[in-house]
Amino acid sequence: MMGTSPLSSEPLARLRARHLVMPARPKSLPLGLGPIDALLPDAGLPRGAVVEICSPAGLGHATRLALAACASAQREARAQGDEQSTRAWCGWIDTSQTLFAPGVLAAGVDLERLLVVRPPPEALARIAVRLGSSQLFSLLVVERAGVPGMRSSEVRARWSTTVRRLGLALESSECTVVLLSSTEQLRAEPLPVAMRIELGRPSSDRLSFRIAKERYGRIGDPVSLSLSEVA
Repeated sequence: MMGTSPLSSEPLARLRARHLVMPARPKSLPLGLGPIDALLPDAGLPRGAVVEICSPAGLGHATRLALAACASAQREARAQGDEQSTRAWCGWIDTSQTLFAPGVLAAGVDLERLLVVRPPPEALARIAVRLGSSQLFSLLVVERAGVPGMRSSEVRARWSTTVRRLGLALESSECTVVLLSSTEQLRAEPLPVAMRIELGRPSSDRLSFRIAKERYGRIGDPVSLSLSEVA
């Protein structure tokens, strides 16, 4: 796992040196979690778009889904022989500094192809746009939940602008940006994302999953899943 805080240009330069022009991939990135993929439009997360996963504070399954997406993107690159290209790389902006390497490895993520960036909270939006616009990753995860100061009206307005900038930058790429947000942040101000997934915990052994927003209007009611199905 590569880490840098704040973001330096050296890791990005090394990734650019490995960049290869490859044929287009399928328009969606599966998570490799059968019950979840079955609920997603196109059986995966849209590429070239911003996806938001919202969950209550303390519910770790949003991180679990993001890690599954990272592992899936890396498996896809290996299967296509793209291990030295940017397709094999994922990025994770870990402002809260809670990403735990053994847990990442247990989720099937190749630590040698994961760039972890830990900027100060005030630089989070700027770094997210820089990395998302770089076209150096198959997947970029941005943690917003739990970051101090995220509830102020000024910061919320900044994130609406950030998401719009990311959306425009991603239109010509195959990268998916996943925002991990809290339910409280969603209630304060919904963001203009291409897809929003809402998670909940109706009981100790169940997870609720809902596509609450999708750019083509393919939304649905909450679906209850056993935790063992998405472990």
